[in-house]
Amino acid sequence: MAASLCPAVRAQAQPASAAPPTGVPPLYAVRLPGGFRWSYRLTRGSLAVTGSLRFAPQADRYELVLQGEAPVFGTIITQRSMGVLGPQGLVPASFSDRRWRRQEQVARFDRASGWVTFSSSPERVRWVAGMQDRLSWLVQLAGIAHADGERVAAGRTVALRVVGARGDSGVWTFRSDGLRPVEVDAGPVRAVKLVRLAREPQDSSVEVWLDPARRHLPVYARWADGHDEPVELSLRRAG
Repeated sequence: MAASLCPAVRAQAQPASAAPPTGVPPLYAVRLPGGFRWSYRLTRGSLAVTGSLRFAPQADRYELVLQGEAPVFGTIITQRSMGVLGPQGLVPASFSDRRWRRQEQVARFDRASGWVTFSSSPERVRWVAGMQDRLSWLVQLAGIAHADGERVAAGRTVALRVVGARGDSGVWTFRSDGLRPVEVDAGPVRAVKLVRLAREPQDSSVEVWLDPARRHLPVYARWADGHDEPVELSLRRAG
């Protein structure tokens, strides 16, 4: 779906202090989208570049890639999630995260052994059903919303266990603020705004806007970890 470009007004992440429920997140019905490749303005700190998000399902497997390219700097970020498609959606097998001037970091999800291991850390995390990585959660959350829009009705929550490539792991509980207007590079959109509820001061700040007219896929997302520069995605073109 092509759309004309216009200057974007950035949505600002709002703090959410309500304590989310504890324990293992539930499993949800999921209706995943077909393959797509969308163009975004990808911002990391003060650097804005051309970004793309590509989802390629094939038979019972998938590949999901987020990439940001700058004319002078080249590739500043590449995140790749690969795995299988299960009854409850995406089941990551590996997640890699490469940033400009940083060594690639990898998380490997081994369902057979029941552990997630990391290339940059001796730590390991117990694997649980429904677990997502730092990229797959975007499409998994869209699939949950698309399977049942009431799951993301205003005031409701969706919880996912999310694992990063550095050995971090936690339950990400998103509270829905319902349909809200947001201005992205492709123009004004009414989308479902979801904000992660913080459990600890060091928790990642995360928000995402899912468009019901576009299979609940993200038109805007923003996440920030500790002292790292925040990363933002603002839709330019869906197709």
